[in-house]
Amino acid sequence: MANSYKLAIPSDRAERLQYIRRMFPQAVGSFLGDAWCGGRHEALRRLNTIDIEAYGRNHSFLNGSVTKLSPYLRHGCLTLKEVSDNVRYRFGAQAEKFVEELAWRDYWRRVWYELGNGIFSDIEDPKVALGDKLLPDFIRQGITGLPCMDGFIRDLTLEGYVHNHARKWFAAYLVHWLKVDWREAADWFENHLLDGDKGSNHLSWQWVASLNSSKPYYFNKDSLARHTGEKYCTNCKVNCPFDASHEALNEKLFADTVPAKAKVHRVAMPEKTPISAHQAVAIFVHDEMLSPAHPLLRRPMPKIFVIDDFLHGKWPLKRLQFLADCLNELQDVEIWIGDTRAILKERGVGQIVTQDTPNKQVKALLEPFNPIYQPEIKFTEAEISEQRLKRFTRYWDKVSVELFGDSVSS
Repeated sequence: MANSYKLAIPSDRAERLQYIRRMFPQAVGSFLGDAWCGGRHEALRRLNTIDIEAYGRNHSFLNGSVTKLSPYLRHGCLTLKEVSDNVRYRFGAQAEKFVEELAWRDYWRRVWYELGNGIFSDIEDPKVALGDKLLPDFIRQGITGLPCMDGFIRDLTLEGYVHNHARKWFAAYLVHWLKVDWREAADWFENHLLDGDKGSNHLSWQWVASLNSSKPYYFNKDSLARHTGEKYCTNCKVNCPFDASHEALNEKLFADTVPAKAKVHRVAMPEKTPISAHQAVAIFVHDEMLSPAHPLLRRPMPKIFVIDDFLHGKWPLKRLQFLADCLNELQDVEIWIGDTRAILKERGVGQIVTQDTPNKQVKALLEPFNPIYQPEIKFTEAEISEQRLKRFTRYWDKVSVELFGDSVSS
C-alpha cells in the first residue's frame, strides 16, 4: 500500500462488512456468515456456554461439541489463563481434557518464543523422506477428487475454520501422500484460517511431517470414517488412497525412503531503518491483543493499530472481517491502513509500548521505535526447561500437576 489511511470502522456490522470490502478491494474470498463474529463479547458468550461433558465425550469427532474459541484466543480477545481459570473453577477435574488442549497452544507459543523464525524451517531432521513439490493448483481450487479433502478445503476457504482432526488429515495427505513441501502448504493454510497463528500452525505441520516428533503422523480410511460419521465415505466412488491398514500404509508411504537433512527456510523481514528522533510514546496494538480488557489499552496514551501489507497483505476478506469485528470493540484506538513505520513516524512516535510476541516479523517492524515489551499474561507459572519443550508430553507432565495436582490422569 503506497498510501496511508485512517479507518473509521462502522459499528453496524452490515455496514462494516461493506466498508471492509471497499477498503480492501484486493482481498480474495467471501465474507463470513452469522456463525462467526469477532470480538470479546462473542468470545465470552462461547466460553460461558461450554458443555464440558459433551466436549469430553465427542470433541474428536467432526460433528462433536467443540468450542471454536481458537480464533478468539489467537487475537487475544480471551487469554489462555482466563479460559483455563474459568473452566477449572466451573468444572474442576472434568475440565482436564479441555485444558490440555489449551496447553497445546501455550506449548507451541513457548516453542515459537524459543526458536523465533526457526519455526519456518525444519527444526529436526525428518524421520522419513519428505517431498519438495509445489502446492498443486487443484489443492488451492479444492478439486482433489476426494470428497473428504475437498470438504476440508471448502471449510478452510469459505469459513476459515477446520476441525483439528481434519487439519491433521489434510496436512498428512499433502505431506506424505502428495509429497508437497510442508512449508508452502503451511503458509497457504495459515493465511486462510481465522485462528491463523504461525506458531500453532507451522509447528503442527512439522509435527505431522516428523520434524518435531518421533514419527510421522498419518491415518487410514477407518479412522477418518469413524470420526466423520462416514460423512464423506458413504457416497464416495473414488479409489480411496487411505483404504488400507496402518501397517500397509506405512510400508507404502515410508518403507523405501531415506530421510533428508533438515531444510532452512528464509522468512521475509522488513528493511532496516534509522531510529526515530521523535520522543512521543504510544501504545502499539498488534493483532494478538485485541481485547477491550487488555491492561495496556487502559493507559492514557495514544493507541495505534495498523493493517499493514507486510503482516496482513495475504489475508482473505473473512480474516479482515473478523479482525474488523474485534477492532470495533476497542475504544480510543486509531486504526490505520498502510506502512506501520511511516504511520508511526507521521504520528510523531519515537517509542512504542506493546505486548510481547514471539513473532519476529512484528518485532523487526517495530525495532526503530525503541519498543518496550510488556509480558503476556501467563497460562501457567510453571518453569519450563528447554528440554521439556522438545516434546509436548514432557511439557504437560510439568504443567498438568500445577493446574490439577497429582489427581491428573495419566
